[in-house]
Amino acid sequence: MEKERIEELERKISSLEEDVAKLKSLVYKTNSPRPKVVHAPPQRREETAKRPVQTAAKSSQVIEEPVDWEKVLFQIWLPRIFIFVFIIGVLWGFKAASDYGLMNEKVKVVLGFVVSIGFAVTGHFQIKKGRLVLGQVLVGGAIPILMLTTFAMHSLYHLAGPTLAFILNTSWIILGIIATVFYRSQALGFISAVGGVLVPFLIESNSPNALVFIGYETLLYIAFLYVAIKQKYSILYVLSAVLLNLTLLIYYLFVGDNGVKELLGMAILIQHLCLISSFFLSQSVLQVYAFTLLSSLAVTYGWLLAVYDDGTTTMVLLALVIIYALGVYTVRSSKEKFEFFITYLIVAVAFFIHQLVDLREGAILYVIQGLAVYYIAMTYKNLLHQLFSYTIYILSATYILVTPIEQVLSLPTLNWVVVLASILVFVWISIQKTEKDEHDTFKIGGSIVFSILSLIFATEVTAAGTNDLSANTQTLIMTAVWLCLAIAAFVIGLLRTFKTATYIGVGLLFLTLFKLVLYDLPFIPMAIRALLFIVLGAIGLIISRLFYKKK
Repeated sequence: MEKERIEELERKISSLEEDVAKLKSLVYKTNSPRPKVVHAPPQRREETAKRPVQTAAKSSQVIEEPVDWEKVLFQIWLPRIFIFVFIIGVLWGFKAASDYGLMNEKVKVVLGFVVSIGFAVTGHFQIKKGRLVLGQVLVGGAIPILMLTTFAMHSLYHLAGPTLAFILNTSWIILGIIATVFYRSQALGFISAVGGVLVPFLIESNSPNALVFIGYETLLYIAFLYVAIKQKYSILYVLSAVLLNLTLLIYYLFVGDNGVKELLGMAILIQHLCLISSFFLSQSVLQVYAFTLLSSLAVTYGWLLAVYDDGTTTMVLLALVIIYALGVYTVRSSKEKFEFFITYLIVAVAFFIHQLVDLREGAILYVIQGLAVYYIAMTYKNLLHQLFSYTIYILSATYILVTPIEQVLSLPTLNWVVVLASILVFVWISIQKTEKDEHDTFKIGGSIVFSILSLIFATEVTAAGTNDLSANTQTLIMTAVWLCLAIAAFVIGLLRTFKTATYIGVGLLFLTLFKLVLYDLPFIPMAIRALLFIVLGAIGLIISRLFYKKK
């Protein structure tokens, strides 16, 4: 019996070996390369074995499901579009019924409230049944119907005074906020926010109060900002900020300077401080928070210029610079927040410089700021900061370079010197913060730009200093200055073993020769002409001899 079992096992083993051989032959016949087997260490294998569900979940996320256009068109957008069509139809129906004498004013007001309540109740049950978009649209449609009914009751039919109308409309907005949170619908928040800012415009009053209007709009913004942050509604976050600025701008254009400028400025500053706080306190860095705050900083500066005098604007900007500097220090442990707060600080400082000094006097400060931003950008490898640094530096440097030098000892001359020095600092920063294979590129490019600008600067300064001299003397001095620049470049290249400077020196030497031949000859007497050619030729020969010595 035992022998038979052993023979049976041997037959099974031989059969398995034949099957394995067949499988090997099939594998080798395939064209695809065999996958390389990498044996993970035991610990990794255990971790992999513990997470099969997570791996499957991740692989399933990669597969993109096709867009269900029927759902998008008929379930999402169709109710959103036709709710407005329905509301317009209801308004026209009321108008037609009034024209034909079928209902009086009180009946129309009551029907308006009944229709809005019907919308809200129907929408609630639609949401309960899982028809979320349709239900949210119906609940959202109830808000404008309530507001329009209140407007008609107050302004058209004079059935309610301004105080009651204001209280009712404010109550509808509060209901909209509650519905936004309860149903977790950003669309409801959107409708409520738009309706909320319109409330004061729907109220007729013989003695409008600026404090009440601006205070109401500011408090409304804070309420919707809180809802947007709490529910993580990015669109509502941006929309509420835009609506406040737009509403206050319209109010300012209509009212003008009737003692409301300070109130408008306070409202805008409160908004900006709220945005700073929301970004500072947020657990994660949301891009929409960051860029909304950046936009708000620019808009706030525009409001400050419009509503405050120069002294107040300067003090407010100084306070913002201090706030952002403290923010940079506070969030230094968070890389993303730190980089954004650095950006805000840079922009605030730029606005402060612009407010503090005239552009002609403060151009140097912008050049220095551009360099500082570039250093920060290269240190933290931040592309946004690099773009800021390039913009600030290039604009300010260009303004300086196109300003003519009329006197040797003047502000434009000092500005030129700062720009030339800043190019050397720019190259130094680039060399310190980049890879070694990029160093030569910065050295060569910076040397060429520096040499060209130095030649232009020397020409302008020489022309300004020799303006009272004769044409021959001016030409001689200019040629001598060019020769000195060529010699200086060559000597620097020789001492620092920097070939680029040497080549620039030789290039300047040839440029001086071309200037002498093509432009200066008609203005120079023969004796001086001979002397210049002798000097220029001797310098060229000496440089050539030095090249041989170097080799």
